[in-house]
Amino acid sequence: MNDSQVRAVETLAEEYDYGRGRLHAHKVADLSTSLFDQLQWHGLLPDSSLDDRRTLTAASYCHNIGMSPRAQQEAGATSTRLTETVEAGQYAGVTAFDALRTRLSSPLVPPGLNPLSADDRSLLLYTMLWQAWGTPYAVDGEPLANRSTSQVLAGILRVADGLDWRLRMRVRQLQVQKASAWLRILVRTLAPASEEVTEAQKRSDLLAETLGLRLFIQEVLDE
Repeated sequence: MNDSQVRAVETLAEEYDYGRGRLHAHKVADLSTSLFDQLQWHGLLPDSSLDDRRTLTAASYCHNIGMSPRAQQEAGATSTRLTETVEAGQYAGVTAFDALRTRLSSPLVPPGLNPLSADDRSLLLYTMLWQAWGTPYAVDGEPLANRSTSQVLAGILRVADGLDWRLRMRVRQLQVQKASAWLRILVRTLAPASEEVTEAQKRSDLLAETLGLRLFIQEVLDE
C-alpha cells in the first residue's frame, strides 16, 4: 500500500468512528508500527517491506470497525456464513473483515483506494481477520496472496491491540529484546497496566508461532 491508500483507509474507518474511537485506533497503530520496526531491526522480518508497514497501519485504523452498528448492518448476509462458529470475542473482527471487503468491492470504495492491488487487498483483509481470530484460515471467495506476511502482521496487531484493550492509553513505549530462543517485549507505562500486559501476553500466541520464538511481555512502570 502507499500513503494515499493508508489515508483512504483511515477516511473509511472514520465513517465507523474506528469502531472504538480514533484515540484507540491511533494508539494501536503507534504500538504496532513500533513493534514492526524493532522486529525488523532485530532481523526477524527479513521479507517485510515499507509497503507491509503501511498495510499494518491501515489495518490498525480499521481493525475494530466491526464494533460499529453500521458495519454490522453492512456486513449483512456475508457475515452469517463467516460467523456461524465464531466465539463472541471474535465476532467484531470477523464483522470488520466482512464490512471492509464489502466496501472494497462496491462503488462506495474511497477514491484513494481505487485501484487497490489484489495482493494489498488480501494482506489488509487477512491481517484484520487473523488478528481477531488468532488462527490463520482462508475464506472462500477471498484469495489469500501472502500467508506468511499476513500472519506476522496479524500477530503484531493482536499484541498491540491487547496493550490498549481497556482504552486507558497507559502504554508509553515498547522495547524489544531478543535472545536465541526467546523474545521479550518491555512495556513502559504511565500508570499500572497489568490488565493490558496480561491481555497482550494472551494474544501473543500467533506472533510467537510465526517467529518461532517464545515471547514474554513485561511491564516496566515509569516513576
